[in-house]
Amino acid sequence: MMHHRFQSEEMLDVLVVGAGPTGLALAAQLCAFGARFRLVDKSLDRAQESRALAVQARTLELLESLGLGAKLVSRGNPSARVLLHFGQERPAEVRLGDFGAEDTRFPFVLFVPQTETEAVLGEYLDAHDIPIEREVELTALRQSANGVDCRLRRRDGREEAVTARYVVGCDGAHSTVRKLVGVPFQGEAYLQDFLLGDVEVEGALEPDALHAFAAGPQGVALFFPLRVPATWRIITFAEATAESGRRPVHAAEALKMNSLPLEELQAAVDGATGGGLRVHSPAWLTHFKLHHRQARHYRVDRVFLAGDAAHIHSPVGGQGMNTGIQDAWNLGWKLAFVCRRLAEKTLLDSYEAERWPVGRFLLRTTDRAFGVLVRLMSAGRAARWVRRNVVARVLPRVMQSERWRAKAFRFVAELDIHYRGSPAVAEGEPPAHSALRPGERLPDARVTCDGREIWLQQEVVGAHLAVLLCGDRGSWDAAQVEALRDAAGHVVVRHLVHVPSPGDLVAPTGRLLARFGVVDETDSAQYVVRPDGYIAYRSAGSDLRLLRERLLTG
Repeated sequence: MMHHRFQSEEMLDVLVVGAGPTGLALAAQLCAFGARFRLVDKSLDRAQESRALAVQARTLELLESLGLGAKLVSRGNPSARVLLHFGQERPAEVRLGDFGAEDTRFPFVLFVPQTETEAVLGEYLDAHDIPIEREVELTALRQSANGVDCRLRRRDGREEAVTARYVVGCDGAHSTVRKLVGVPFQGEAYLQDFLLGDVEVEGALEPDALHAFAAGPQGVALFFPLRVPATWRIITFAEATAESGRRPVHAAEALKMNSLPLEELQAAVDGATGGGLRVHSPAWLTHFKLHHRQARHYRVDRVFLAGDAAHIHSPVGGQGMNTGIQDAWNLGWKLAFVCRRLAEKTLLDSYEAERWPVGRFLLRTTDRAFGVLVRLMSAGRAARWVRRNVVARVLPRVMQSERWRAKAFRFVAELDIHYRGSPAVAEGEPPAHSALRPGERLPDARVTCDGREIWLQQEVVGAHLAVLLCGDRGSWDAAQVEALRDAAGHVVVRHLVHVPSPGDLVAPTGRLLARFGVVDETDSAQYVVRPDGYIAYRSAGSDLRLLRERLLTG
């Protein structure tokens, strides 16, 4: 039984459980929207080991809506190179920057330690006086018609009863929240036994590049450049055997372990490189297993799951942390709108409808890619021949193709994720010309405003709904536009035009307006853009009545 129940005026809007990247991102969203929330985590401090190393373009776009994307870029490497060592004298080179994507401010994969991503989000919360309550563990929850009664326990044994309208489990693969609401976590572990070490390396290893070694008699070793806590992260693996006696361990749990002797890592490195590199001064050594699992549901009434609590998978593509942060960005504004009575509760139904299929698709694609990778990385003679004679020659050529580079980048960068068919998007009269559809991401592009060059997403996406009116400003009745602003205080209205008036966004060429279905002077189109940068509504023409009705009903 709870010791007491908070009264409604004391009730939190949201209790966020878990202060990893997903929980921090959700907290930042809730803070930006003025929701009443608490962020708790049972750990003493944030992890010092950097698990995830890649931040994708879509994640950077979302962070930039709070002014954090460019800040994170300044702490990482946006133009990484991959050097493929297959035994030949000179390694093959693949560049991971300058993919030629024209509709994003961040056309690269950013390599930056997870600790820096968490630090940037943590600094945002600090600047807004939002504490991260460490050593506070959720031990029980009970849902009712009005909220969720939760029991929190501190390290010294003190307990506290808290009631929140909603609870979000961002507490990782072994989620307490997920277990308390009884959601199955379906999937299994991969057989391979991974070795990980954050270490110093002595030998001929070019700095500031990612190295993939398959030059030795067996296995593959990946060397990722770090700044902290060591200069290099090494990941290699061996096929698991029944005799190994090792219990499957997820990467998050591996933080608690120091089970890898340095000599074992050195032997694996020698097997992949053929010798010549010596590892020393370890900051972190561990064995771990990878899993591919997904929660059957992301929501149980007033309780939601996000990040690793909802899905874990192979790190192929570097999308795990990114998908968690995007879960948080999808959910945060919806919770805030509902709690502030800016939208109906049914808006929350769209979280699972939109994000569960994204998680499922990611699990399937990374599982297939991981299977191919494992076969290529095995120690067998056939795999070694393929690595040296096919991969070494074909992959660099493929990655030199602008078409293939762009296609691969858009998938990895998660720029083409869409929510068409979601209950949270709607269609008016479609524009006559091809245009962006409801549920699709708002593209980014350089525009000007009062002579200043800026980015479209920067001016449109934020802690609000945005109405983007595309075409000649004179197409819209000024009184209707003002009435729209007055009727919905959480709405920003912007014009995207060819011929500017003060405050308008000016498209530099006709290509941008054409993406919105405005091809000639008689065309006009209107869009509602959600706080997560996806299009909630579109319609041709200049009659704002249906758009206004859509805004006011959520």
